[in-house]
Amino acid sequence: MVFSSKSLSIRNLNALTAIVMVMLLPVTSLPAQQAPAPDIKVSVRLVTLDVVVTDKKGNLVTNLNKDDFQVYEDAQRQAIRTFEPPSAHLMPQASDGKSRVVVTSAADLPKIGNAPVTILVLDELNTAFSDMSFARQSLEKFLHAQPEILNQPTALLVANNTKFQLLQDYTQKRADVLAALKAHFPEYPWKMANGGKGGPNAVERIVQSLSSLLQIAEATRGTPGRKNVIWVGVNAPGVDLSNADPVTVKEMNDVVKRVTQTLLATRVAVYYIDPTINSAATVGIMVPDDSDDGDTFVATDPFSADINFNEFAPATGGKIFMSRNDVNNEIATSIDNGNTYYSISYSPTNKSEDAAKFRNIKIKLSNPNLIATTREGYYPEGENANNVEADSTLDANQRKSMLQMELSQAAVSAMAYNGLSVGAEKSVDKKLWQISVDGKNLSWTSAPSGMLVTEVTAMAVAFDDRANGSKGKYREGGKSKMLGHVSRELQSERTAGSSVGAVVFQLPVEIPGGTTRVRIVMRDAVSGRIGTYDTTP
Repeated sequence: MVFSSKSLSIRNLNALTAIVMVMLLPVTSLPAQQAPAPDIKVSVRLVTLDVVVTDKKGNLVTNLNKDDFQVYEDAQRQAIRTFEPPSAHLMPQASDGKSRVVVTSAADLPKIGNAPVTILVLDELNTAFSDMSFARQSLEKFLHAQPEILNQPTALLVANNTKFQLLQDYTQKRADVLAALKAHFPEYPWKMANGGKGGPNAVERIVQSLSSLLQIAEATRGTPGRKNVIWVGVNAPGVDLSNADPVTVKEMNDVVKRVTQTLLATRVAVYYIDPTINSAATVGIMVPDDSDDGDTFVATDPFSADINFNEFAPATGGKIFMSRNDVNNEIATSIDNGNTYYSISYSPTNKSEDAAKFRNIKIKLSNPNLIATTREGYYPEGENANNVEADSTLDANQRKSMLQMELSQAAVSAMAYNGLSVGAEKSVDKKLWQISVDGKNLSWTSAPSGMLVTEVTAMAVAFDDRANGSKGKYREGGKSKMLGHVSRELQSERTAGSSVGAVVFQLPVEIPGGTTRVRIVMRDAVSGRIGTYDTTP
């Protein structure tokens, strides 16, 4: 491979293609299931935008109304269908108007309605050890400046050489996040140290970083409000497509589209913060250029020639903070911006579903002194977005790899997936898992018999979660060893017009010796929504 100083050249992409298709997941023994691809669409019938408005000094503006906004898609003005001010996305308050603890785990997220959540990510995969230490200190400084009850549910994760690890589940207790941060011992970034900006490690690192974003998006699909990812780390290697062959370009663009669409469909906004210390240059907040009007706006695809990880920030409506020494303030600004937004929706006048063409979005405000920040655009869904079997661009191996990746990711992730509402218990004779799924979350299609049918992939995975896989005491964040799994493709049907309640699926109970935890994974075959449920054996 040949590497440029700017980014990673991928002229010879055979190895990268294989890595991309399985997204570097450690599970390789999962069965090859045949099912529709995950639902990663952004509907062309109704596009929803989360818009943050600030003045020239960066102060948030919260008192605008619908008439203050103009929406353009590819320079064509769009009619606004719905409008919500920032006050529509507030956390539940006590009767006296004060903050109260509503969330102590992911299981509590249904209680917050349309309010946003914050996901803090420490990048130990791409960040030098000295910068990593400064990032941790800055995050700790930020947390100490917050109230004991955080204003929004907050989770803490870390991306390192081998895994994407949950340090603290969603909580509003500041003390819990601080304790998790202090208890975590950072891992030396040996992949970056050994590979630098070139070599196969660089390839793996950008794919691992993209995989981490996908996990966040899929795990939070069932939470309706905005998900603000505060990613603190030095930029992952970029991928230069300028000299790549057409097949390579298509493969990488497919990966980027998949990640981008999943982030947008699940309302994930990325705020990227570079914690590099002792930098000679100081670069402020990077925001969209709002100086032109809708008629002169030039449409561009943010990933058309050069794929850089930090570009997912503006692409999803977030921001980039580069080479500043006040990382704790950057974290605070990111969270404030991410939690104070207007929601606007429109139906595009362009009905084309050409999935290869990026649709650019621009917001104009009646007050030219204000700045509106939202996602840069989207890729239309295309007619085969939800049906991998009908997608002629995918071969059989790609279909198998895509589903295997989805199931593997959900099985080994430390995060609970809430795309489907799932519960499980053993049958009376202990031979079957009785897995219940909220039928309102499932996709129902008409069968020739006149019945409505839903199809799912169900999996039960057995783990030994004890520290180092030994007989030692179990500890959260300890090493997990997969001991075995069982999976099936299952169906259920109901009469058309009947009410939809809990749907129960059955899966054989197979629990190897040494199992401390069983994760149930359910995936809707049409929408791709995934739900997980963890239980003891």
